[in-house]
Amino acid sequence: MEGIDTNMHDKEFVSILPSFAEWWSIYLEITERLGIDRRLDEIATALAYELVYDIVPPIESCRAMVMGREVIVFGAGPNLEMHLMLLEKLENLKQKILVAADGATKALVELGFVPHIIVSDLDGDINAISYAVSKGSKLFIHVHGDNIERFASFVNELKRFTKSFAVTTQVEPHYPIINIGGFTDGDRAYALALAFRASKVLLAGMDFGTLVGRYSKPWLKSAEKASPRKQAKLLIALKIVSTLACKTRIPTYTLSDTAPTCVEKVQSSW
Repeated sequence: MEGIDTNMHDKEFVSILPSFAEWWSIYLEITERLGIDRRLDEIATALAYELVYDIVPPIESCRAMVMGREVIVFGAGPNLEMHLMLLEKLENLKQKILVAADGATKALVELGFVPHIIVSDLDGDINAISYAVSKGSKLFIHVHGDNIERFASFVNELKRFTKSFAVTTQVEPHYPIINIGGFTDGDRAYALALAFRASKVLLAGMDFGTLVGRYSKPWLKSAEKASPRKQAKLLIALKIVSTLACKTRIPTYTLSDTAPTCVEKVQSSW
């Protein structure tokens, strides 16, 4: 079983991503390291399927939008605001495809930008995400064992307006739920940019350090020190981004001081 789901028969989409077997090996390492009960992820995915079996994931429209274009993937790290100011000053935001990881959506919306794609497990600012979706953002919602109630509530409301969204899982998928690999919103967002064949990718607001940015959680007023568990998750995200960057031929750059393996650090125009 390869990539996101064998029901899709889309080798072009999945070939750049780890096979399901490769991802499963990574996932089992993560569950052991963080003490995650994968049965809860499996239960959450099964419950999610009952809610979303009739949705139509916007795979083709996202591919058409991203393929051959330059993409900026925004994380909600402590350097997000600085990177947004730099990119806005360079007038790069209007020329690129914008992919927001969860809480980064609010930062973009506050500047008047609607991300083309949002990747979220719904612990960022829900109001900003809902607003962006109403303005045309394509949404990829991640379901796991810790967010099923929040997921169900959000999806029930969302389906009143649209069935054109995607749901992702980190365990075995059942279409239309898909698995593209990835553990955090940031590395899943990067995986999507690669899967949709961007011409090159810039990582902004993705620091992988010891601080979390104020946009990462709705209640934060400023950046703060990440908990040991959060730091462990950031290191996992760094490893996944490095693995994907080294696997692909799509050039990847970062504005952060911490550059994943096979990712080039840039300082100015991109």
